[in-house]
Amino acid sequence: MDNATALMREYETIYVLNPAIADGSAKDFMIKMKDVVARQGGKNIKVECLGRRKLAWERTKQNRGLYVLHTYLGQPGIVEEYERTLAIDDNVMLRQSVVRGLEVDPSQRAEEADRFDAPVVRERREHGRRDEFGQYDEGGFDFMGDEHADEEKEEF
Repeated sequence: MDNATALMREYETIYVLNPAIADGSAKDFMIKMKDVVARQGGKNIKVECLGRRKLAWERTKQNRGLYVLHTYLGQPGIVEEYERTLAIDDNVMLRQSVVRGLEVDPSQRAEEADRFDAPVVRERREHGRRDEFGQYDEGGFDFMGDEHADEEKEEF
């Protein structure tokens, strides 16, 4: 086997699981996804559970999700099977795969320790203030300046 056929692509897939999934079930699912890569002739580099975090927008009536980052090597067709397996499972809310490297030698890329346990993630509090109606005010800029603030109020 020559060097050109031995080279693989490096992929990174991040997927978000339903936050109600039990930790044991989530770990089993991550191991299942590692097996998908191995069956397709790929090499697993690392699976990292990033914890339960707030989503940027509501998805399937959920505001939070269990984020998982999986790095692996494989031939171009491996992503299709990987994403198909993710699409079948009802616990997967979101998924995204990207190519990190086009010609990676698998013997040069060492496997790293997996982290299946979900860490506790502390979320940042929103900065700003609530107005008199309870709406969040981001404290934006006043482009007209303070000296024109009264003029604007008088027009309305």
